Amino acid sequence: MRDYKNVKVPRKYRVQSNRITIRHLEVSHSAARSNIGGRRIKSVACTVFVIMVIVGGSWLGRHMYREAMHAEMFQISGVDVRGTHQLDEANLKKIVGAFTGENIFRADLDAAVRRAQANPWIKDVRINRRLPNRISMTITERLPYALLDTASGRFLIDNEGVVIESLAREKMGAWPLPVVAIKNYRGRPGEQMTSETLAEALKLLSEIATRGGWRLEDVTIKANTPESLSIVYANHEFKLGSGHYAEKLRRLAEVMADVRRRDLNIVYVDLRPERQVAVFVKNDKIQGPGYGVKKKSQK
Repeated sequence: MRDYKNVKVPRKYRVQSNRITIRHLEVSHSAARSNIGGRRIKSVACTVFVIMVIVGGSWLGRHMYREAMHAEMFQISGVDVRGTHQLDEANLKKIVGAFTGENIFRADLDAAVRRAQANPWIKDVRINRRLPNRISMTITERLPYALLDTASGRFLIDNEGVVIESLAREKMGAWPLPVVAIKNYRGRPGEQMTSETLAEALKLLSEIATRGGWRLEDVTIKANTPESLSIVYANHEFKLGSGHYAEKLRRLAEVMADVRRRDLNIVYVDLRPERQVAVFVKNDKIQGPGYGVKKKSQK
């Protein structure tokens, strides 16, 4: 048996020691207290500086605010208005009169918007400040689309059915617009009509304008009910009823071309039946290509 007591183990095969070495680090208590004290002083100094900045900024802000509120250079010198065609000077003064001599920062723009929207002619308005002393107002007016003729009066309306203004009968001629005649209606300027009959009449007017070939100022839409909707034009009446206006107007164009070719003096054309068109002349009725009519004579 060999004796391994005196055998030398190479360095690479030696096991590292697992002993933990503890080193002692001595810190001076006076130095630690000095560092803590320095940090405290810096923190207090920063806090004091921030407070001074806030207080100074607040004082400066209040001072500048007072100066701005009373400075003559910020008193409103005028209002620039764009987009008006129908509004007169009196109506504009009702909207912007409160701005006169007011400080531009104190001007109540929201109140001015509400005053403007109360006027039936105004559809939309934008009001802005223009430093140092001007107000800018851009108005979008409602566009008159038709004359509404009712038993209770005559009115201008736009394409949304909003009543813009009431008219005396003698003033209706001053507006070269189509007429929508409805017997039973009571309303006032600024209101939007919710009548189904008027809505159908406006759709029909839109289709007529899109097709072209009509003098719109000579068109009258009789709109007592949707089912009885008809056009009065050139001393003729065209009964259409409600719906399918594009198709009915196309059929009407074909019928009228045939009427002109035959040189007939017609009373009215009824396009309410889906597949038939009735054409009535003053002394007799006719049945032409595509016409399906019942016998009736009118003098």
